[in-house]
Amino acid sequence: MTRIVLWFIAILALAIGAAWLADHPGDVVIDFEGWRFYTSFAALAAFAVIAMALAALIVWLYGWLRRDMPFFGSNQVVKRQGRGLKLLNQSLVALSAGDHRLAAKLIEQAEVLLPPQPMVHLIAAEAAARAGDHAAASKRYQALESTDDGRFLGLRGLVGEAQRQGRENEALRLARTAFNENRKSPWVLRTLFSLEVAAGNWAEAGTALDKVVREKLIDPARASKHRGALAFAEATEANLRGDVAAAKKGFKKVLSHRPDFAPATAALAKIEYASGNRKRATKLIEDAWQNQPHPTLARVFKELDAAESARDWLARVRALTASKPDHPQSMMLMVDALMDAREYQVAKPLLDKLIKAAPTRAAWQYRLALAHALGEDPDPIEAALATAEAGEGWRCDACGHTPHAWSPLCPSCGAFDTVDWQDMGGTVAPRKSFRAEETIALLGSDSATDTPRGRDIHSP
Repeated sequence: MTRIVLWFIAILALAIGAAWLADHPGDVVIDFEGWRFYTSFAALAAFAVIAMALAALIVWLYGWLRRDMPFFGSNQVVKRQGRGLKLLNQSLVALSAGDHRLAAKLIEQAEVLLPPQPMVHLIAAEAAARAGDHAAASKRYQALESTDDGRFLGLRGLVGEAQRQGRENEALRLARTAFNENRKSPWVLRTLFSLEVAAGNWAEAGTALDKVVREKLIDPARASKHRGALAFAEATEANLRGDVAAAKKGFKKVLSHRPDFAPATAALAKIEYASGNRKRATKLIEDAWQNQPHPTLARVFKELDAAESARDWLARVRALTASKPDHPQSMMLMVDALMDAREYQVAKPLLDKLIKAAPTRAAWQYRLALAHALGEDPDPIEAALATAEAGEGWRCDACGHTPHAWSPLCPSCGAFDTVDWQDMGGTVAPRKSFRAEETIALLGSDSATDTPRGRDIHSP
């Protein structure tokens, strides 16, 4: 209402002024370069008003041309980029919905309308990767790497593509470059550790693990376990190339991180025995058996005197198992020694006790052998053996594979430090892993959970 009143007052004032000028036109004489112009003041005022109106029209027209003129107006650029951003958002939604073909089509249209954008390369690379066009995905990641804002993401994508194509050395080189770009990224630390392990670079993997621990990406207990695994791998390599001193030092380092790790104790005992220090080797096995009996220790213990008689072997077993006579592994070893010594009647009650405590397949196999030795009916024992549990053994927590011996990398899936001594019954629930992702995994896409060709590094 106030605006209407003000407009009315302004129009009324203009009308009054125009009427006054009409009643008092006045005279105006202008001399210019020998010319003399005669006019009234009212006409001069009207001319000035018209001139100002034309000037304002020219200014408006100039502004319109700059803003809205097709092809080069600034508003046209804004509208063009607006359409590009809309297509960019639509491509992101399509990619999240799993329609990588539509996403690729939309992102190509958006790229025409938008100035260079890292997000364009990222979405296009993801769409290409899901479509199986890894060459196009790599090209896009390379373009992303060349941008200032997207360099790290580009490197991450290239690492994933290199792993997917089995180019582990290239993936490791790129991961090291990515680490130089961002030394605190959880992804780059985990991936670098994974790739160093996969390449067998145990010392470099240990350095990467230290960085992982500093960033608190795994707990100290798991880190100590991993350090023991790395030390075991390094010591084993030293032993294979004949560097006994380095191997001994390495296996001792393993035991400092994993005191009950039977493979390290067994390897160290073999080195001591090969060096002529049988007493030291025996002491290592006896101390380890007192803490945690294990069949790996039993096998090495038997090798310490391969030429001994059955009676001597039985005596050594009694001395070894005296610290833990009721442990299933102690009873199993004692049964083995008793049967070697042909003391079947002594072995039978001990074996029955073992089967009652741990009715494993190995125990029933001893019972079947004992039945044959004693002339008993083997049929009921064979029936029990057919359904007996496997008992304890080495098993990979990642894939469920059951190797015959421990190794730092699972022989089946290549996962690092996932083979543990455990009950073979039940199913395997894979642990959360440090995965060197194949893709950037936009919006939590399923591509991040695909099985990579690289190796996993498992955390608790």
